[in-house]
Amino acid sequence: MSFGICNRERELAEALLAGFWPEACTDDLRTHVAECKSCSQRVVLSAAFRRERAAASAEPRLESPGAIWWRAQLRRRNAAIERISRPILGAQVFAVAVALIAAVAFLVSEAKQSVGLFAWIADAPRALHMEALLPASMQNATGAALMFAGLLAAVALIGGFAAYASSDKH
Repeated sequence: MSFGICNRERELAEALLAGFWPEACTDDLRTHVAECKSCSQRVVLSAAFRRERAAASAEPRLESPGAIWWRAQLRRRNAAIERISRPILGAQVFAVAVALIAAVAFLVSEAKQSVGLFAWIADAPRALHMEALLPASMQNATGAALMFAGLLAAVALIGGFAAYASSDKH
């Protein structure tokens, strides 16, 4: 055995590669490895590489840099959208407040005129000629007013649904 070359090194390499070392090897090969410096070093190195491979495969895998960059860009974009949407939310709250104030002012002005708080609602179906849409049994002022109120409720419901469907947070 000169220069670290052994005639049984190939047999040992096959046993190590197949995972047979040391349990499934012959006693003769185990005795040879205990006596041969080159073969014993190969067994030690093979065991060290096997341990390191198992340790490396147990560590968590990092994501690709492209995926990390993409997520960072997505977070940055979402943060910018959030910053921009805050003033828009404030404007929407302001618009609702102005509309409520206008509605209250309208109701107060109608009440002060003492014509009747909702007299215009009873007059609207006649002005729109909605009697033509009603059956003959409902062609009085009450039936037309109920139909008009139902129409307004349907418009409000559809408008609310359209606003909900067009919002980003549903």
